[in-house]
Amino acid sequence: MGMAKTIKVIFSLAFVVFLAFAATNIEARYISYFGLHKGDPEFGCSKLHPQFCKKVQANPYRRGCEASQRCRDNAQK
Repeated sequence: MGMAKTIKVIFSLAFVVFLAFAATNIEARYISYFGLHKGDPEFGCSKLHPQFCKKVQANPYRRGCEASQRCRDNAQK
C-alpha cells in the first residue's frame, strides 16, 4: 500500500509542475514591418550581381487542348 501512495504523490507533484509550466506567460515575438518591407530575395540574387535576379516563368502557358479538338467555345463548328 505504501508504494501506491508514493506513486500517487509523485504523479500529483509532476502534474502540479506541469501546470506551473503550462501557466507561464511566454512573450510573443512579432515580425516588424521592416523585415517584411524588403521581401525575400531569390537565391543568388544580390545588388552586386543584378543579372542573376531575372525571374523565369515556372510553367510555360499551355492551352490544355489543341484547336483541332474543338474543346473551346469559340472553335468553329
